[in-house]
Amino acid sequence: MQLTWLSLLPPLIVVIVVCVTHQLNLSLLVGIMCAALIVTQGQVLPALTLCGQKFVSHFSDSDNIYLYLLLITISSLITLLTVTGSAAGCAQIIGKKIRTKRSTEIAAALLSFLLSIDDYLSILTVGFVMRSTADKLAVARTKLAYIVHALAGPLVIIVPISTWAAVVLVQLDNAGISLNAPHKIVADPLYVYLKTIPFIFYSLLIIFSVWFVVFTRMSYGSLGHDEQKAVAINDDNELMQDARNKHSLIELLMPIFILIGGVFIGTLYAGNYYLFGGNNSFFDAFRENDQTFLILLLSACGAFAASIMLSLYKKLIAIAQIPSLIREGFLLIISSIIMVVCVSVLGNFLRLDLQTGSYVAQLLLGTAPLFLIPVMLFVVSLAITLMTGSAWGTFSILIPITTQMLASFLQLEVPVMIDQMPLLFPALGAVLSGAACGNHISPFADTTILTATSTGVEPLHHARTQFGYAVPVIIGTIVSFVVVGLVFDYGLWTSFYVSFGAGIAVSVLLLYIGNKFFK
Repeated sequence: MQLTWLSLLPPLIVVIVVCVTHQLNLSLLVGIMCAALIVTQGQVLPALTLCGQKFVSHFSDSDNIYLYLLLITISSLITLLTVTGSAAGCAQIIGKKIRTKRSTEIAAALLSFLLSIDDYLSILTVGFVMRSTADKLAVARTKLAYIVHALAGPLVIIVPISTWAAVVLVQLDNAGISLNAPHKIVADPLYVYLKTIPFIFYSLLIIFSVWFVVFTRMSYGSLGHDEQKAVAINDDNELMQDARNKHSLIELLMPIFILIGGVFIGTLYAGNYYLFGGNNSFFDAFRENDQTFLILLLSACGAFAASIMLSLYKKLIAIAQIPSLIREGFLLIISSIIMVVCVSVLGNFLRLDLQTGSYVAQLLLGTAPLFLIPVMLFVVSLAITLMTGSAWGTFSILIPITTQMLASFLQLEVPVMIDQMPLLFPALGAVLSGAACGNHISPFADTTILTATSTGVEPLHHARTQFGYAVPVIIGTIVSFVVVGLVFDYGLWTSFYVSFGAGIAVSVLLLYIGNKFFK
């Protein structure tokens, strides 16, 4: 197909429709139909046939099936931890000996790290449970909401065993990154994702800034005013005391450790690590593993099965409840699965049929310098997520465009070896950073509503109070991506240290300025 402006029309239509209807799945279906009509030159019947072929092809890929089963399994595990009260009970145990405001905020942050396999689980559990402790010690609920929200999506997106990571991996595969022929970029999606994590600057910087604000007791703006007005309220009721007595930390830690251990051992085994009878080193085993989705699924199934058995042993559930737990987990995640299917099919249209990435590269060639590509991707990803409120939708659309654009921009012929595209990792990090940032600060994001609900704060007030603490990090992230574009030729780790250091310096400086002048 000849490269024209029409290749930009489907993603633009998706953004416009979702802004009008606030229905992402409907908007994606409209975008898919638009793409099919462009490919078939406006013929409706052939367009419908082509759409059907794309969906059938998508479900013919075993990795996609593994992904959806993985999401259902993790969602069922989250449902189990919620229904049995394990998550809330463990959180109460952690917060039992808290005596100061700082220790309350530290406990909320640590619990967010512990629950970082899913942002919904983290937000609902930490917000609901720590709210009573925060009230008891006069910690402003808006401060708690800021900590909970800032350590939800931005943290989950850099955890390789999370629900977000699973979706990122499948989008990398759909973008043409795989060890199996005839993919355009020869690399394992997990290897690419792990190498990208250090360049998800917004997540790293916002996590650093939360700890910095907590330890320095920094407080300014609307959030500072809320802290000054906060009064101690003791609400440690019998239900909370019963939760502490009935549960133990093993209920929460066991499935997380099984997940981590399963992924770690399974990846080494599939990558022919020498301790498992292969001939690859530790690093080569991770790079050459080509069974990522199956490993994730088996690890999640092991974690879920172990949690079921422990819950049965402690009489927290009955055997008859297991089917309903799985059903509830399925209903919880089905909308997200439909979204992933739709964005994957749309991404396939954009990459193979419309070549949107190549067209964007053609527009940029000769006009935008190469070093600005990461920061441009961050700004675009942030803008789309702010408008749509969906991080998954944003990076699912932009990842295929980014990989193809870079290959065209660098004038590389397929198949491309990953070593030929060192800028790929900062570029993907920029896309994921923009999605995480937009999801964090967007008033329309579901995580914003959930955070406000779990912490007992009005949604718009929460969005407004945390914005003053997110802006310094956003500016620091922009600086990091400009710097990494300038120095990435010096090597990945050198460029990471220099650019991340610059981002920290700018973020800390702006936080100090905010604390000094906006009391």
